[in-house]
Amino acid sequence: MPKKIKFKMVKVRQQSKKTLALIIGMTFTIAMLFSYIFEVLLADVPLLIAFLMLIGIIIIGIFFDGIGNAVVAVDETTFHSMAASKVKGAKESITLIRNAPMVANLFNDVIGDIAGIISGSTATAIVLAIEKGFGIKSILLSIAMSGFVAALTVGGKALGKGFAIARARYIVYYTGVVMYYTKQLFKRTKK
Repeated sequence: MPKKIKFKMVKVRQQSKKTLALIIGMTFTIAMLFSYIFEVLLADVPLLIAFLMLIGIIIIGIFFDGIGNAVVAVDETTFHSMAASKVKGAKESITLIRNAPMVANLFNDVIGDIAGIISGSTATAIVLAIEKGFGIKSILLSIAMSGFVAALTVGGKALGKGFAIARARYIVYYTGVVMYYTKQLFKRTKK
């Protein structure tokens, strides 16, 4: 009879209902705001600029998905010695790791999914502009654009996951450094 294996449970800070409600409300507001901004911006830009905006939105989604994956994959032990040595950004990195479920939710789901939704509506706007500009109506163009956006997003996130997991310490550390300097900037602004 096989021996039973017991795994040590990892302590993870769970999200409260209040935090969950905040994330839902924040996602709703951010998605509406960015959708409106991109609808207004796309109304008067050339197709090349609209296409570059689409690529930029997809890259933002991939970038934040990578940060979320790195935070989940890294161990905080290294950062304790860095924090003891007063390395800038180490304490912020520990905060990210200790709040990994919420950070992953924010970066992977909120920002990543909003980028996905906005890239879809941007792709639709591009298809409509092409159809209007060339006086054509083609379902194949819409299907091809959907396939392009999906392939770029999924392929980019697949590449990003491997990169993020392999370099998780660096990604979390530099994200912590950005957080550190952002906090310093806000401290100066308050004074």
